[in-house]
Amino acid sequence: MSGDGFAAQRRSDEVADAPTKQNQRSLLQELKGQAGSMTGMAGMFIVTILLAMKIQPFYDHDELRAFGADGATKAGFILLELVFILIFTALIIYLARKNMQQFIRWGVLGVLWIAMMYTLFPLVAMVLVPEAPPFTEGSMETSEAYIIAVEEGGANFFYMDDPLSDNGTLRYGANSGEIEYWNHTVTPEFEGNPQKTVQLTQTAGGVIICEGTQWILLDAEDGSVLDEHGINCDLGLRYEYTNSMDETCDGVDDEPQDWRIFGDKLEPIGYYNDGDGDPTECVDWIRDFPEPFNGMKILFVQEIGTEHFLIVSEQWAGMVEYPTEPTGQAFGQADVTTTWNMSLSGGEKFTSATFGAVPGLNITGQDSLILGTTAGHITGWEISDDGTVQEGISMDLSEPVRGLLLADCCSGGSNDLWVIEGDNLRVFMGSSLVEMPRSLEIGGDDSQIPMALHNVENNETVLDDGILMMEQDGVWSSMRYTVYQADYSMTTIVALVLSIALIIILIVQPEWYVINTVGILVGAGTITMLGVSFVPWIIILFMVLAAAYDAWAVYKSKHMLELADTMVNLELPVMLVAPQRPMRGKLRPVDPNDPRPKKGFNDTMLMGLGDVIFPGLLCISAMSWLPDVEGPMGWSAPVLVAIGTMIGSLVGYCVLMTYVARGKPQAGLPLLNGGAILGYFISAAIFIGSSAFVFDVSLF
Repeated sequence: MSGDGFAAQRRSDEVADAPTKQNQRSLLQELKGQAGSMTGMAGMFIVTILLAMKIQPFYDHDELRAFGADGATKAGFILLELVFILIFTALIIYLARKNMQQFIRWGVLGVLWIAMMYTLFPLVAMVLVPEAPPFTEGSMETSEAYIIAVEEGGANFFYMDDPLSDNGTLRYGANSGEIEYWNHTVTPEFEGNPQKTVQLTQTAGGVIICEGTQWILLDAEDGSVLDEHGINCDLGLRYEYTNSMDETCDGVDDEPQDWRIFGDKLEPIGYYNDGDGDPTECVDWIRDFPEPFNGMKILFVQEIGTEHFLIVSEQWAGMVEYPTEPTGQAFGQADVTTTWNMSLSGGEKFTSATFGAVPGLNITGQDSLILGTTAGHITGWEISDDGTVQEGISMDLSEPVRGLLLADCCSGGSNDLWVIEGDNLRVFMGSSLVEMPRSLEIGGDDSQIPMALHNVENNETVLDDGILMMEQDGVWSSMRYTVYQADYSMTTIVALVLSIALIIILIVQPEWYVINTVGILVGAGTITMLGVSFVPWIIILFMVLAAAYDAWAVYKSKHMLELADTMVNLELPVMLVAPQRPMRGKLRPVDPNDPRPKKGFNDTMLMGLGDVIFPGLLCISAMSWLPDVEGPMGWSAPVLVAIGTMIGSLVGYCVLMTYVARGKPQAGLPLLNGGAILGYFISAAIFIGSSAFVFDVSLF
């Protein structure tokens, strides 16, 4: 079957005598006799799919998918594609029966030219457009300065100088430390329980810090002290009084309620902590965090709306409601109330967290929490002001995630996801998280690496440059990069000239090698554009339906054979041609009743482009949509699945050739698609696991 759909066939100078001779020859003899053309066809099959895999990264972007990112899981769109194929096939046959071959010829040539451009453009770009320069890291000669919190967007951040001393300094700055808005000297209230560094919470009233011995509220504008409590404190919070809270824990109306997290408890701070009141007040407001929460290992905290806060410790994360009333148990405790929570077990831990709009959305769009773990998992959660949480992005990497940052790389209007995986910095862009083709080896131990980023004006580009700052065990380094804007103007011209030249050569001199060259380019472009547009389950549905139609069209209605003869007669490259021996003359259909000499048909095998395109679609879909994890020998697991899928289709091809060798037209898709699907299932299970089979598919 081709893009229009027709069967694999073998044509011979001796077709008229084929039934007699085939009866006298065994299947093995037939296969040996056709070995050359079968091998050549298999080679073109492989080259077409490998070429599609080569250009796949160029088109693996949401804006280039046929129906966008959302349409990738909609089965209705692929059914629409199948309907278009049926209409196109019916139209070709109708025009052929009406002797309107010129309409067919020029119409098909136009479609093929467009598909060929999709292949030639990225190939020419690979030659003419230089690769983006690599990232380079430079030392900032800063030590004993630990980043403790990075604001949304990555520009402003808080860091602590010499936190293990008795008088460490908390600083609020930007531009990789070049700008300092204010600083505050942190002096422990008493000796004996200082934390390694300050835990910090930003609230509507200011910035709350806890270093183990005291709760302090600082003015967000100048760092001056607004309020404080001399109380042991791992993390501080403040709940502004609202109508939902009848009163504060110690009965003071219209006043904010201060809270501390100490160990595994969320405790209100009453006035007795300032030397007034009954020390038994507020005990029945205390709430417990569930295991495995640890207040000394808090990675992230963020107020959400007016009544919730989001908190992440090493093995527990949750959206917690501020208590607004006592537990009802005089001296007992109750668990914190959450609208969402998740915990990790065993040795897996959260290593990093970042907050902001996910890639592909405007930076003012829906906020999300992104978490990374020691097992290489990255999960995203969409956060609403009312405390509701919905699952978002998901990625599985092969190395521990040591750092995460949602920040706009270049003032482009949407965030990018910066990930430090093991020793490597990786940058993912757009809603499909396409990786920027530049990376940086970070090195160091397995410690967490906070990041901050700010943009730098560059008058030579439309977008800005950027400076990414990284902190590793108190040592800072930076990376300045220029936004790379490739010039594709010459690429467009060269690709256009080449495509037009190939079409002209095809019209003037339609030799078999010209037909094959154009056919391979057309096939690779078609495979890529459809393959990146749909997830594997949708492609598999497409392949199953197409295979069923192909079998019916070849064995039952037989209109596919009529279509094949039409295309061969018009010398259109919607097929691959594999001669057993060099051919001379033009390719044309064989009529056993035609007494004229039949030059150029020395055991020629024909295969419709669709027999290559459909298995290739599943290969490209696997590369585009499967989790990006590392496979054996350092290869990407999705690429290995794509290769496994191609091998499966080649197994189907070998079986198909045993039928074709007998000289009978054969529906290729049932065997080719079946082999490809089986190859996908086996290789995906081996290299990726169950996540390769989980896609949220719907009709529309």
